[in-house]
Amino acid sequence: MSTFAALAAAEEATHTELPIPAWLIGLIALLVFVLLLGVTWSFRGTHNRYAPPSGHGETPGAPAAGDGAHWPEHPGQH
Repeated sequence: MSTFAALAAAEEATHTELPIPAWLIGLIALLVFVLLLGVTWSFRGTHNRYAPPSGHGETPGAPAAGDGAHWPEHPGQH
């Protein structure tokens, strides 16, 4: 038990202060998350720009005219 007490006393003796106030660390973290949200928000709508072409005006689920491979990476896939 004396070893545990010595370790606890040594840990209390080596207490260091933060280089900046604790509230400033929280503010920096909040600003980083807002920046990451802005990066994520900037990619909105990219699926529509890079989505495979679809037949406009056709009924959903119906095979398209000239129903062949739409993308060269996936031949024969629809």
